[in-house]
Amino acid sequence: MVIDRRDILRGMAAALAASVMPGASLAARARVPLYVSCRMDAEGKASAVMFALDGEEIFSTLLPSRGHDATARPATSQIVVFARRPGNWFAVIDATRKSETQTVLAATDRHFYGHGAFTPDGRLLYATENNARTGDGVLGIYDATDSFRRIGEVSSRGVGPHDLAFLPDGATLVVANGGLRTLPETGREVLNPGDIQPNIALIEAAHDRTLAVLQLDQPYRALSIRHMAVAQDRTVAFGCQYQGNPNDLPPLVGTVSPDGKIALLEMPEVELMGMSNYVGSIALDKSEDMIAATSPQGGAVALWNRRNGEFLGSERMSDVCGVAALPDHRQFLLTSGNDGVRTYVEGAETLTRIAADRLQKWIWDNHLLPINL
Repeated sequence: MVIDRRDILRGMAAALAASVMPGASLAARARVPLYVSCRMDAEGKASAVMFALDGEEIFSTLLPSRGHDATARPATSQIVVFARRPGNWFAVIDATRKSETQTVLAATDRHFYGHGAFTPDGRLLYATENNARTGDGVLGIYDATDSFRRIGEVSSRGVGPHDLAFLPDGATLVVANGGLRTLPETGREVLNPGDIQPNIALIEAAHDRTLAVLQLDQPYRALSIRHMAVAQDRTVAFGCQYQGNPNDLPPLVGTVSPDGKIALLEMPEVELMGMSNYVGSIALDKSEDMIAATSPQGGAVALWNRRNGEFLGSERMSDVCGVAALPDHRQFLLTSGNDGVRTYVEGAETLTRIAADRLQKWIWDNHLLPINL
């Protein structure tokens, strides 16, 4: 997602000018990195949380069911959290009130895929959705200035859209169409296993104009493109989940250059085996020199040099999925469903467990949204 993370902190700080939260206020934390994620407790209760690295929770809000990803509305204190696919809700959370202010339900014959992106002015929210009658992908459009009223939809230019983001120009949407046709009555079952057509679509959002639909070469069409990270130079890093023979070992991570060329990134076979043909999340470090891709199935995080595609190594962490940049270059924050929260620092011998005990007891879900980096 491409937004100025400082916008949301400015909105929060303004709203908090005359109020104080338990512990440090958001205004006082204006220079401290914050993160938003979904999680569950030992009883299976789902919540969304904004936290600092010292363990302080800015808010923790119960969710109707398991959440997936979050996105921040620019220049406001609003966070939108999406249900895990095939979900039928997204929650609007006001970080200054520390509570959910609105639950928006999916339109008839539509369900969410777990991701969304705001226009840079914060007026419109685009959400990846499924047409439950046909299995075709759509992008639902919501007016955030009018209680998130759904005002329309456009084609995602593919099937099974998952992640999406605006490029740095603020006008171009990039959409990861995973190619997996599903319907609500069959849950997450893939209905087109022999005809997967993943792509990355570039769309001029304001005019619904197709700029490009980029596909992998035929030998790699079983790579379902799911998650992305966008650099300021318009490079898009993406991670895939392989739907072919489990004994195959295709590359799982790639990049799209600013001029639209796709490159798949190589890694040694023994370490590729450790990824179990599955990337759960992907992120760039603060310098945008490094790519990190997580595999909860494999219990691994793999790293590449974004500039030249060189494989830098991998680290082991059970059920790791959430990944986001830390404030210093070449460092990442990592979350797990059963191994707490850890940090990766280039050159360190191992991942470091975050000292804040309160962050370690949770079952963390798939994604991390960094604020104020």
